[in-house]
Amino acid sequence: MSPPGNSKYKESGTARLLGAGTSGILELFTFHPVDTVAKRLMSNTERIHGPGQTTAQSLSKLNQVIFRDAAAKATISKYLSLFPGLGYAAGYKVAQRMYKFGGQPVARDFLEHHYGQSFTRAFGDRNGKAMLHATAGSLIGIGE
Repeated sequence: MSPPGNSKYKESGTARLLGAGTSGILELFTFHPVDTVAKRLMSNTERIHGPGQTTAQSLSKLNQVIFRDAAAKATISKYLSLFPGLGYAAGYKVAQRMYKFGGQPVARDFLEHHYGQSFTRAFGDRNGKAMLHATAGSLIGIGE
């Protein structure tokens, strides 16, 4: 979170980029396995639980579908099997978050410096600031 607007401290570009990169990494490690499991379940063509199967057999089949070749391996190997294509995903997601979360404050600062008075005149004090932030977000969203 950035310091309050009336603070004598200013956000640094390094802090913006490190924070944005960290959010990309955390998002990747949180949601990449969930997305992998969802895709593996959706692409599965065989029934996981059918008539005459015990719960243990169904869980074994589910284990095979989710973890594929790592189904019989140790827990850490199973977890790591949920990160296929990690190199590409990491590069893409971290770059995307750095652009999004690191770029919006830069766009906001630019708009505030060059067009801040125009926003205030057009929308009032409170709404002008909200519109300025919304415009910065929209400009970054276009490039994303």
